[in-house]
Amino acid sequence: MKRIFLYLCFLGVVTGLSAQNSDLTHYVNTLQGTNSKHELTRGDTYPTTALPWGVNFWTPQTGPNRDGWIYQHFKDSIRGFRQTHQCSSWTRDYAAFSLMPVTGKLEVNQYKRAAKFSHKNEIAHPNYYKVTFDNKITTEMSPTERGVHMRFSFPSGGNSYIVIDPNNGGSCVKIIPEERKIIGYCKNANFSVPKEFANYFVIVFDKPFESYGTWTGNEGKITPQGLESESEYSGAYIQFKKGVKVQAKIASSYISYEQAELTLQQELGSFASLDQTREAAKKAWNKQLNKVQVEGGTEEQKATFYSCFFRSMLFPRKFYEHDANGNPIYYSPYDGKVHEGLMYTDNGFWDTFRAQFPLNAILHPEFHNNYITSLITAYDQSGWLPSWSFPGHQGGMIGNHALSLIADAWAKGFRSYDPKRAMEAMFH
Repeated sequence: MKRIFLYLCFLGVVTGLSAQNSDLTHYVNTLQGTNSKHELTRGDTYPTTALPWGVNFWTPQTGPNRDGWIYQHFKDSIRGFRQTHQCSSWTRDYAAFSLMPVTGKLEVNQYKRAAKFSHKNEIAHPNYYKVTFDNKITTEMSPTERGVHMRFSFPSGGNSYIVIDPNNGGSCVKIIPEERKIIGYCKNANFSVPKEFANYFVIVFDKPFESYGTWTGNEGKITPQGLESESEYSGAYIQFKKGVKVQAKIASSYISYEQAELTLQQELGSFASLDQTREAAKKAWNKQLNKVQVEGGTEEQKATFYSCFFRSMLFPRKFYEHDANGNPIYYSPYDGKVHEGLMYTDNGFWDTFRAQFPLNAILHPEFHNNYITSLITAYDQSGWLPSWSFPGHQGGMIGNHALSLIADAWAKGFRSYDPKRAMEAMFH
């Protein structure tokens, strides 16, 4: 009875205070938990710039491509600003690509282009990331669910390059100077995805290109004025006038270039500046963060709480897009086909089935309901319930805690799925 009373009191606090709309994003420090390494982990996080449960996240990258430790707080250089989907350092990333501003001599190799920075010149919140390198280049990012708004400010007098790095594992880039645009795909992933899996991206800049080219391989062999390249590892670079301040709007899709273009217009088309995107992202986060308002305690304690609460609303992530009519569609990481409806992925269930998912049932019932339904959908498309979806079946852990999620949801009144189908999946 005491547990029920506390549960009802918690619900009362949530519903009674959620209508208030304090700005709580300033409490969230996305650098928390980033001082980790393989030998000793202290969180295994990275400075996640994203919307709640976003399809794509964005982060500065201190580690090498394809390495599980994307950002380590003790390092002093950044080699790119990366679209990431990583939910564990141990399973690493998939469908990752990055942009990196370079001044002075053009360098495309990920080690040679890295720039020094200090944490005192870094701002890291869910809706906004900013850093100024020692070479005086400033980079800013603000997210949408499937895209990002970036702004690069170069020092006067120096060359102004941006390097696009789709990582190895199969990639393509195409430069369209007359549209100030670069499109491409990256296929870097793990064994859980279908053979045809690819992440199609579109990048549109607001300033004209002075020059451009492509590059290939780990060594970064440059082809000046090259417009297109497709290989195991192909990248691109563009040059702007010296001292430029340039914005980039970026979106991606697992379906097609055309879908990525549509998503860019849907999510970033109405934002003329990064500052507008930043405010929209702040509003989205405050809607969720205000579901729990804390009283008492120190400012440091509030920052700790909201930095952790923020992390509870990243995974599992949405894995669907919207067609021209606004209807949800998705490329399935299970059967490699495009379907109508909703899909979610990126969670391993170990420990999260004990605490995070029950919390989702209380604070985010609609989201939780959709997620449980997507587990049954994954079974329909693959013959298995996910045990570690990243984004398809990794099966990297013993047991399958999806069963406990389904049973717990049913006990709490979630009824969006066919119980007979669920039982079939659980007994499989």
